[in-house]
Formats: sequence, structure tokens, C-alpha cells
Amino acid sequence: MSNKTQFTDLADPEALSVKSVDTVKPGVRKGVYLSSIVAAIGGFLCGFDTGATSGVLTMVPFQERFFTEENLGYLQGLLLALFLMTAALGAFFSGFFCDRFSRKYSIVGASILFCIGNIFLVIGHNFGLLLAGRLVGGLGAGLMTNGIPLYHSEIAPPDIRGRLISFFTLMSTFGQVAGYFVTFGTSYLTTNWSWRAPYLLQSLVCLIFGISMLFMPFSPRWLVDKGRTEEAWTALTSLRGVGYVQEEFDEIKSEIEFERSLGKRTYAELFAPTNRNRFFSAAFVAIATSFTGIVAIWYYAPQIFLTAGLSDVSSSIAATGGTGLLSLVCAAISLQWVIDTWGRKKLFLSGSLIMAISMFIVGAMFQVYTFVDVETGEVVLTNTNARNTIIAFLYIFGGTYAFTWGIATYVYPAEVFNMRTRAKGMGLVYGLNWAFSIMITYCVPLFMASSVSGVYFFFGACQVVTIAGIWWLPETKGRTLEEMEYVFGAK
Repeated sequence: MSNKTQFTDLADPEALSVKSVDTVKPGVRKGVYLSSIVAAIGGFLCGFDTGATSGVLTMVPFQERFFTEENLGYLQGLLLALFLMTAALGAFFSGFFCDRFSRKYSIVGASILFCIGNIFLVIGHNFGLLLAGRLVGGLGAGLMTNGIPLYHSEIAPPDIRGRLISFFTLMSTFGQVAGYFVTFGTSYLTTNWSWRAPYLLQSLVCLIFGISMLFMPFSPRWLVDKGRTEEAWTALTSLRGVGYVQEEFDEIKSEIEFERSLGKRTYAELFAPTNRNRFFSAAFVAIATSFTGIVAIWYYAPQIFLTAGLSDVSSSIAATGGTGLLSLVCAAISLQWVIDTWGRKKLFLSGSLIMAISMFIVGAMFQVYTFVDVETGEVVLTNTNARNTIIAFLYIFGGTYAFTWGIATYVYPAEVFNMRTRAKGMGLVYGLNWAFSIMITYCVPLFMASSVSGVYFFFGACQVVTIAGIWWLPETKGRTLEEMEYVFGAK
């Protein structure tokens, strides 16, 4: 007995008519879940790097080896900014590699770069090798942040696409938690292995991940685009786990053949009348994500907790790990029950509102209750209630981001572009995200040196501006990738 599934009629310009199609019950679709989970391990690597690096920057053996008291803030900012700079370059050029060599092989290449970069960090005996490792690792991170959501978006059926793309975010959050607690454990070491051990572990995971991806299927859409239709049929069938995929395959094939008939692909197409609405919508989401301040909070969280009054480095890393655990739970809940039911816009709007309130309250606590020690020049906060309020709202901020923007920010840009422009569009969009993250991350320690509270007021104000912009975004929940032509008024 077959059940009835509803499909939007693509022949209708208004996309209003609906037809019933006999289908086989989709089942659990083990193939697409397995491929998505394996690919999402790359998100674990990116998150682990963030969590481990934030802890490493506070370790005494690391600081004594590479920094002096005079250049500490500048070199820390440089170390993070250069990683983000090459990540932006990796993301920007990822479109070319993903189109030319496939999404799968681009992800494998990214894991190799990440592995090499971390090996440089493990063997690094001077600041130059440390910078080299961060530069190479950044290229891998940038390529991953485009390649993996791109791969997820093209293998996923529309009804669970948000969930599958969100695996990247969930694993990234899990990686951060792992990074925080690994560095918490190694922070008790008094040797250089306190900071080398986390990067050695990351190198091993990179190696395992790269090998595992070789056994995953190619994107069926990429295979059709390259004229390898028989392989595309096999890949789609293995991903869906059902015998009836003809309707979806024909839709993919028809759309891609039409796009191929339009000739050579260029970045200029992103700004053509049929594409610019979706490009600017995706770019707005990517840039707004940078201005939530989440990247800076992730990297500098242990130092922020120290400023808030926690007694030592290990305690601050542990508190940061607590925010990571909360974020992991929130991301898992959103992925399972929210992203494909609420839709993307509701997550963006509710997240921005709560994060704005959190940042304004944290800024107010620092503004009112901190003072500068005349002898040491350090910012001091002694009020216990104020300290607890700051910690609580930093937890709320991190959990809210993971529940809302952390999930939706990778989903929305990954699903709005057509096949001709998807790889290049996502590359440019995520490149912008990394570029603005560079500015934010590099400026935050300088900003905090002159005004501890000002940086939180700034991020809160950015969220208020973001709320106004989100109202204009089209909703994409439940639509096939091919239907985005109608959602954004391209047809």
C-alpha cells in the first residue's frame, strides 16, 4: 500500500498547484544520515580548534614561550586574525575546488590541510612555525565551512534538509566542548605538552576523517552536472535507501541541464537580476553572524571569565566548557525538533532578540561594577552578584546562539542558490563571514583594553539592527533546492 506525498507543481509560476504522487515510504534513509554524519565530523574539527585555541591562549607555558607582557594582546590577536584571514581565502576559493574536483574531494583536501597545519603547531618551537600552522590550518577550515554544508544541502531531501545541514553546527559545538575540556585537562601540565597535546589529537582526528570521507558517495547533483548520470542515479538511490527516486532524479536532471545550457559560469552571475536577491540574503545572514560577536566570545571566553572574577585559568576554561555543554544541548534540540518546523526566520528573529538583551545586561554589569586596579592596571570585579549575572547571561547568550543562529546560519545560505551558482555563491558568502570575523576578533582585545563594557553594548546594538534586516528575508523551510527559483522570484 503506497502513501501520498505532496509535491509543489514546478510548472506553475506561482507555485500554488499541488499534485499527488504515489511514492514508496521513505523509511529512515540510513544512507543520507550516515553520509551527513561522517561529513559533519569536519565541523567537529573546526569547533575543536576554536575550543582548544581559546584554552591554549590562557596557558602559562604557552604565553611564556611565545609572548611577552608588552606584546601579549597584539600577538594573540595576530595569531587568531591570520587563521581567520586564510580561512576567508579558503572559503572564497572553495567554490572553484568544489565545482572542479567535487564536494567530497574538496572536503578530503581540507582535512589534509588542517592536519598539516596542526602538525606545524605540534612541532612549533618558535612563533614563526606557530603562524605557519595557523595559516595552513585556516585554509582547511575555510574550505570545510563551505564544502560540508554544500555537500549536505545537495544530498538531503527537502523535509529534513535543515536537520542534516545542521549536523555541521552540532558537531562544531561538540568539538568546542571537547576542545575546552581537553585543554582543561592539559592545563594542569607544566610542560609545553599542555598546549601541544590538543593539537596532536586534532591531527589524528583529521587523518581519520579524511580517510572516512573517501568512502562516502559523491553529491548526486554534482554528478549530474558533470554528465555522470548513471553514477548520480546510483548515489541518489543509496542515499535515499528506497527504490522510487525517479521524480526527484528527473527534477534534478531537468534543472541542471537547463542551467548547463546557459554557458560558462562566473562570479558575475551572482549579481544578475535572477540571482542577486538570494546572494544578498545569504550575504546578510553571513555578515550578521559575524556581528553577533560569537567568534570573539568563543576565543576569548576564558579571558572574559577571568575578568569577571574567576580565580584561575583552569576554572575559567571549565566555565567556558560549561557554556559549550549548554550550547551542545541547545543545538541538538533545535536540530531535532525546531529547524524544520519553526523555519529559519523565526530562529533568526528570536535569537537576535535574546542575544541583544544578554549583551546589554553583561555590558551594564561590567560598566557599573568593575574598576581598574591602580597598581596592576587590571580590571577588577569584586561584586559576587554582578559576577554571577555576567556568567549567567554569557551562558544564555551562548545557548541562544546555538539554538537559533548557530543552526540556521549554515542552513540558509546552503539552500538558497541554484546549482550554477551554489558553490561560488556559498564560497563568497562564507568568505565574507570569515573576513568580518577577522575584523571582530582582532579588534575585540584592543576594544576591551580601553572599554570592557563597550564591546558588549556594541554587539547588543548589532543584534537590534539585525532584527530589522531579517524581516525582509524569504522563508525557505520545506522547499526543494529547485523550488528556490520561485521563492526568490527568479521565475
